[in-house]
Amino acid sequence: MNKHYRATITSDIRNVAKAREGVADFALDCGFAKEAVADVRLAAGEALSNAVEHVTRTRSGRIIVDCSFDGSALTVAIHGGGPGFPAPSDQVSVQPNDRGRGFGIFLMRRLMDEVSFARNGAIVRLRRRI
Repeated sequence: MNKHYRATITSDIRNVAKAREGVADFALDCGFAKEAVADVRLAAGEALSNAVEHVTRTRSGRIIVDCSFDGSALTVAIHGGGPGFPAPSDQVSVQPNDRGRGFGIFLMRRLMDEVSFARNGAIVRLRRRI
């Protein structure tokens, strides 16, 4: 049972909520429990906010949300344009600093089974098993 969901938004912070809800609706449609959907929603929202803030520096930029479900796990890939940001190593456990920076990555890693970064942080992949 393979399912897919794809959306493209402009890099305006006002679009994050709509994209986040699209990801959550897809997870619900794939059979995830409401508690797991809440985790996916929050993690996707953090990745989307990071894309808007760090990756795509102009309002004309586009962010692609690409979701897939293979029957056992949901993968959410957030593709932002631009130069990216200094993405942490997949092996490093990121802790928020004293100004609260890094909290989004910390949350994503706590809520999802896997979090990875590609293209210098311009692509974030979140994975959650059902």
